[in-house]
Amino acid sequence: MTKRALLFLAAVLVSLHSSALDLGVVAGSVGRPSSFLYGLSLGSGTFVPLVKLEFEGTRTSETGWNSLSAAVKVRPKFGRLAPYALLGAGGEFAKLSFRFSEYDFYTFVGGGLHLFFAPIISLRADARFLHFSGLNRTRISGGVFIHL
Repeated sequence: MTKRALLFLAAVLVSLHSSALDLGVVAGSVGRPSSFLYGLSLGSGTFVPLVKLEFEGTRTSETGWNSLSAAVKVRPKFGRLAPYALLGAGGEFAKLSFRFSEYDFYTFVGGGLHLFFAPIISLRADARFLHFSGLNRTRISGGVFIHL
């Protein structure tokens, strides 16, 4: 009974937020201009107005390292412009595994701007400041997003 109730609750929550999904393709650089990264971004609304959850998966082409991150994003919208600030955490790894000693974990803070060309299509400019243990990096990226 509990499993059915949880599945039903999850289905209701997904259906309530289906109009608040953000799907995007991102590309940019990390650390120095020669380290190109690319990846996918998925965002979802929450019950709190203006607050979204964001999940990203990226790959840095020069090093071959992958990154998965999650963040809380505050994004008001003013006409065609939607500035945002975000706070999150993630991990870098060469190969996805359950050996967490092989991961480099980080926290980050950042912000950016969505420029809407249509109600469901936007371009995003983004800057993030990543803090690894003993190392700081800056990530600059842009992307194309569909808002469902």
